[in-house]
Amino acid sequence: MKRKPEPFKRPSCSLCGQDSRPVTHCETGEVCEACAEQTRTGRDGTTRAVKTMQRSLRGNAEKARTMAAGGELSLQLDYAIESAEILVEEAFQPQASVALLSGGEVCPEHIPELVDTLAAPNVVALDASAHRLELVTRMGTDVAALALDACDTMGASNSLEKMLGHQMAVLHDNAMRNASKAALEQDPVHSVRTMNLSIRCMETFQKGLLTLKRLRGTGEQRIVIQHVNVTQGGSAVIGQIQPRGGASK
Repeated sequence: MKRKPEPFKRPSCSLCGQDSRPVTHCETGEVCEACAEQTRTGRDGTTRAVKTMQRSLRGNAEKARTMAAGGELSLQLDYAIESAEILVEEAFQPQASVALLSGGEVCPEHIPELVDTLAAPNVVALDASAHRLELVTRMGTDVAALALDACDTMGASNSLEKMLGHQMAVLHDNAMRNASKAALEQDPVHSVRTMNLSIRCMETFQKGLLTLKRLRGTGEQRIVIQHVNVTQGGSAVIGQIQPRGGASK
């Protein structure tokens, strides 16, 4: 006796439960495209534009390597670079009118202007810049806007200052998230532990500000020691002498 084949059952989404649309397997189970689009990180305008900038930087680095090796440039590579640069230019165009929220923050719907400080980039600078942006966008949260805005605010003019700005943005994001979690924790032990993590991030963030101040300091301090010889019967006055006001008669 042959067993009747069981009807095919389409897998359902683990988030919304629907089984009418195709689903994709991920770490949390089967997820439909609509839920994946809503819960996927890195979907803000700055992150998308940064990813496009990464493609442009890698393309320019590959083009520079090919030219240095005496190879023949590919038309497809030139087209990919040009199209990415056009998209980045459109994304980062200055806004004529910017809506400000309380505290002087810019409304999230508007994309801030970005300033590129790579005046004369070479292969190393292009690859390093692409790598820095990749590390920021890999965080799992949209900290790219925080990192780029921090570098723009501090006026980062070299690679070390840019990396410091990215690190401080990540520290600020983690500090605020842990502080929010600590306020919602019911267990006092977990609340204290989470708040301690937030405090450590805040302290490290403040050390980063001091590091930036030292990097931009005037350098080492110099102490000038002057020797004054006074012979027998003579006298000397040490310090600045302020003349009295008024004209002498």
